[in-house]
Amino acid sequence: MTFMTSSYLKLPNRNHGSSRKGAPALRLLLLILILAALASCKQDPVSIGLGLLPSSDFIEIKSTDTVGIRAYTMYDELSLSNDYSKMIAGSLYDTYFGSTYCDFVTQLRVMSQWPAKPFVIDSVFLTFVPSKVTGDDSTVVHYIRLCETGTELTDSTEFFTGQDPDTIKYLGEYRLPRVTAGTPVAIKLFNWVGDHIMRDTSMFSPASQFYKEYFRGLYFSIRSETTPILVEMDATENAAIDPLGLTIFYHSDTLNYNYSFVATPRAVNYNRFTHDRTTADPAKQISHVNDLVIDTAVFLQTYAGVYTKLDMPSLEAYRNVENLAVNKARIIAPVHLDGEAYLEKDLPARIYVRYRDADGREVLIPDLSHDVSFMDGTFYNDRDSYIFNITSFVQKYLRGEIDEPSVELFFPLSAVQNVIFKANTNEPAFKLEFAYTLY
Repeated sequence: MTFMTSSYLKLPNRNHGSSRKGAPALRLLLLILILAALASCKQDPVSIGLGLLPSSDFIEIKSTDTVGIRAYTMYDELSLSNDYSKMIAGSLYDTYFGSTYCDFVTQLRVMSQWPAKPFVIDSVFLTFVPSKVTGDDSTVVHYIRLCETGTELTDSTEFFTGQDPDTIKYLGEYRLPRVTAGTPVAIKLFNWVGDHIMRDTSMFSPASQFYKEYFRGLYFSIRSETTPILVEMDATENAAIDPLGLTIFYHSDTLNYNYSFVATPRAVNYNRFTHDRTTADPAKQISHVNDLVIDTAVFLQTYAGVYTKLDMPSLEAYRNVENLAVNKARIIAPVHLDGEAYLEKDLPARIYVRYRDADGREVLIPDLSHDVSFMDGTFYNDRDSYIFNITSFVQKYLRGEIDEPSVELFFPLSAVQNVIFKANTNEPAFKLEFAYTLY
């Protein structure tokens, strides 16, 4: 027994590799058994146990870029002229869009109490400060034309961009000197203009009586003999100086005085914009406006000209889907650059988006309520496109809070350069990137 025990204890010591050789064989056997077990499973191991949970515990994320967009070029002559921050006069020309004419009507307000003394008018000057000048050419002659208007201007009155001014008295036409942005311009008017305004000085008090009953508005336009010029004035509180004023210089006895009437930031004004597309290059002239023809290009114009309407009827299919949350909805708008009149460096900094409510009124999309940068509306040169985030708009439409799946692209008054978009059957064309969650 002692011999057998001794021999058993000594045997492993003589064969040192026996335990190491057995281990790999055992691991291989275990691996084969595991693979066989997995191969025999009929259910996807990833989904094992899913049937034990209610479907309400899951979300499903989907996306598509196939929501169709139908684009049209539209024009509305009765667009409200409700931006009092600018006063714009002059004209522009575009080989595609033709001619645009701008003029405005503004209030003049009494700035001080009339001293109530005899007077003799010596001179009358109109002064204004351009905040922006487009198209000035020192070789071209321009004239300003002034008229008195008879309609009282109030904050509650609706004025339209195509509305003719109610002119009641012609105050003359005067040659415009060279103008540069930020430099005050002074133009000597006929003395009889001063006589007309000063004919009843009792109307200067109270101050509101002057612009409500006596001299209700001043119409201002610019006529160019050849190459047009466009002058913009800043009428906001942030302006360094009042944009426009009329000063009468007079003497009483041997002393000289002056008395001013000024278009202050509190004054009401409205801009009129008229467009003549027939003056465009016949080969480039816009063919389809307000006719809902699906063309390969659509147009967006400054100063309340033609605008781009985008219909997204495919969104209607998602309107009755329950528990749908919009993660992303953005429009990709490719632009046309012709290398001549339309260059990337001249593209407007930002384009805005609006829609029409049930009464047909223009309303900014709700995405602008977050921040203008949330809506975006800027140009991306890597895609040659503008991008517009309309996520909140689409969500509100799907919830029934907005009637139609349709938006409009438009410019703020600060824009000067028009834009042409590739659309419909063009390649590329407008596209809606749409991602949503079902929960």
